Amino acid sequence: MSNNEISRRDFIKTMATASAGVTGITACTNKENNTSPREIPTGQMTYRPHPKTGEKISLLGYGCMRWPTRPEKDGSGEEIDQEAVNGLIDFAIAHGVNYFDTAPNYVQNLSEEATGIALHRHPRHKWHIATKISNFTP
Repeated sequence: MSNNEISRRDFIKTMATASAGVTGITACTNKENNTSPREIPTGQMTYRPHPKTGEKISLLGYGCMRWPTRPEKDGSGEEIDQEAVNGLIDFAIAHGVNYFDTAPNYVQNLSEEATGIALHRHPRHKWHIATKISNFTP
């Protein structure tokens, strides 16, 4: 390859980096004059319609992979701090988050149960949940 040639891989990397930079600059500017940062909306959540049901799903989802834990009373390990999880879920729902994501193997295989306990304290129409199937066997 001569000095004037660029590999396909290097071309794609260069274009991706340039595109990301332009996108970042564009996203942070005011459309009218392209110089001032956009006003960031506060106190409101953005929702997208579910493609099949039309239900409004919060653009921001809450990942339940790292619930807070505390030492078990008998000292044998750790357990999920359910009161803390309840508070986090309550705060998220109060601020418009209605999409929660968990999986069987999150937080020592306890995330799904803790998330379910916290969510079931709220009306069912207030939240949506996604979980993953894994090949992990507890």
